[in-house]
Amino acid sequence: MTTAGAYAHTNIALIKYWGKLPGPDNLPATGSISLTLNEFGTKTELSFIDNPHDVFMLDEKTVNDHSLIQVQTFLDKVRQLAKQKHHCLVRSNNNVPTSAGLASSASGFAALALAADKLFELNLNKKELSQLARQGSGSAARSIFDGLVHMHAGSANNKDCAYAEALNSDNLPALKMIVVQCSRRKKAISSREGMNHTAKTSPFYPSWLATHDHDLQSALKAIHAGDLRSLGMLTEHSTLKMHATMMAANPGFWYLEPLTLEVINLVKKLQKEGSDCYFTMDAGPHVKILCSASEAEMIAAEIKQIPKIVKIDIASPGPAAYLL
Repeated sequence: MTTAGAYAHTNIALIKYWGKLPGPDNLPATGSISLTLNEFGTKTELSFIDNPHDVFMLDEKTVNDHSLIQVQTFLDKVRQLAKQKHHCLVRSNNNVPTSAGLASSASGFAALALAADKLFELNLNKKELSQLARQGSGSAARSIFDGLVHMHAGSANNKDCAYAEALNSDNLPALKMIVVQCSRRKKAISSREGMNHTAKTSPFYPSWLATHDHDLQSALKAIHAGDLRSLGMLTEHSTLKMHATMMAANPGFWYLEPLTLEVINLVKKLQKEGSDCYFTMDAGPHVKILCSASEAEMIAAEIKQIPKIVKIDIASPGPAAYLL
């Protein structure tokens, strides 16, 4: 075999992962819970090439910036696992904006991990695939799986403990996530850069680490109990704590824009009026709204009334990454 292809869907964290442990294995300092989304993802084709280095093409354009280095570093890990030296052509196509806080790296590295597993004949199981994908992007470990996913935190003494697994969400009502794009600009600070700066300089970061596991365990209980309101309120709480650590960094930074806050304020208004809708944001200005499927169209219609919204999508829980 000289070519393999895969597709992975993006995911949005409800209980956030923000910060890494020291070392080369891209270990998350905290666990996380996410929802894989059907409407967004990345298609990746991986081929062996007779070339002294890897080539990366994103949306039909050759990439020569830091993204190429990330892909090459990831493929070096694959080659080490496979005990092979083949260089590769990576052709990826996103149907989600890159570097915009919509988790394109999650779907990108999940698709690359699955294609690499096939091309290099690694024969990894799902747990091992998530561990491999994590080394490209911490959130990519979650895009290996469908629906709600639990990613375990890393450990300085045991890198193998950082992996993802699917959660049983049968007790919850049918879910949707409304993705509200609030800007067309690429973010100025990457997630990885933001995490590292926060961990080094924010006085709030130790509190983030100390209180995070309680949020995660409470969210797992809410999922098991089918309690969407508790899960939603924990989602908002985790989001605000994460963004607070960034604002308190030195120097402080933030991804939120005025339009972001307008959407959040409307979500809180709808909550008070009885709707099951809860906001979350990643490292970007866009707002994602977790809600019951029965209310999604109504909530989206309310959001559309806000001027200058770029785009609104109503997303469903998505499938696991798969081979093409």
